[in-house]
Amino acid sequence: MNWQTVEDQYFSDSKFFAQLVGIWPQQERFTKFFIRLFIFVLIIVALITQVSRVIVFYSTDTLMDQLIYLTITIIIPIKQYNYILNEKKMEELLSEIVIDHLMERPKEELEILDTYYKKAIIFSFIYKASISTSALMFILMPAIPPILNIIAPLNESRGREFVYPAYYFVDEQQYYYPILANMIAGELVLIAVYIATDINLIYVIYHGCALLVISGYRFKHALDDVNLYDEKYNDALMHEAYAKVCRSIEAHKRAVKYMQKIDACYVHYFLIVLGMTIVAFTFTFVKLSTMEMGTKFFTFCVCTVAQLVHLLFLTIMGQSVENSNNEIFQTIYEANWYSGSSRTQLLYVLVLRKCLNPPVLSGGGLIPLNLFSFVQVLKASFSYYTVFRSA
Repeated sequence: MNWQTVEDQYFSDSKFFAQLVGIWPQQERFTKFFIRLFIFVLIIVALITQVSRVIVFYSTDTLMDQLIYLTITIIIPIKQYNYILNEKKMEELLSEIVIDHLMERPKEELEILDTYYKKAIIFSFIYKASISTSALMFILMPAIPPILNIIAPLNESRGREFVYPAYYFVDEQQYYYPILANMIAGELVLIAVYIATDINLIYVIYHGCALLVISGYRFKHALDDVNLYDEKYNDALMHEAYAKVCRSIEAHKRAVKYMQKIDACYVHYFLIVLGMTIVAFTFTFVKLSTMEMGTKFFTFCVCTVAQLVHLLFLTIMGQSVENSNNEIFQTIYEANWYSGSSRTQLLYVLVLRKCLNPPVLSGGGLIPLNLFSFVQVLKASFSYYTVFRSA
């Protein structure tokens, strides 16, 4: 296989969505600039119209209602521009994936790479389906009143619905369809940006997990040919085993360095997104507790599920890294390290010590991304919710 073949095979969907939002590193400069400008204009219009609604129709309910949509809208440029600002680093991470697949490896290591690639495919499919479904539900909201007017007509027609609340400084009924088109375009951009940025994250993280597991596999089998009771037990075998352990250490160093590069690209992004997710969750819970059953209530329920899926996705990525680190520690511990020479055994001790400080994904270096943090974020959101409810 050549470079282009590997890229087409392993990055087909991530490349497609990344090109849609102008964040694919090898994309033409003019095309990227045009796409980014178009998305930027859409986001600015969405933010201005939402903020205007709060100013023109100011009330506590209006503010709380709008803050949820504002938070989701603000996350879109944060996601996109995190990739734009770290474009060179992202290109390096993607290039390393291609290089690793082109490298000559034993069958067992190729199987590990393939296993984690399949995990990435499954997880990205679930994420794409959940985000697309949630956003499409919002897009279809304006179609509900006309359908109900046909199925269950009232004395007068039901009012027109929009995708999200906003104020456009014009007669909303007269310019209903242009406004609706703008909102739908914004929702489609939301789908594309969320999917493009997050499935790229899935692929790079699961590749890093595969590299960590491969290094653990090498440590576990480095001394397989050495047997204390074998007649062939000699200095040559011991030297070869020592060389294998050294190569395993190099593989582990490279895997750790790769994970550190990922964390460097996303460390501030994770912190900002986690903070904004807490805000969105808090105001969503407050709003749901004060609403009656109806179209808006259903809309906010969908919004809550989408936020939950997004938060769960981020924390599962960090949990996958932790699980891979734990797997390495276990495989190294289970290796036949006692069959090696004293200097080989010392290397195993040093590696085990290094595994006690594994690479992790975190938000600003403050919040480790794992399922425990997922629960803590939900607890924090509920805590703030109770404060606002009691105020």
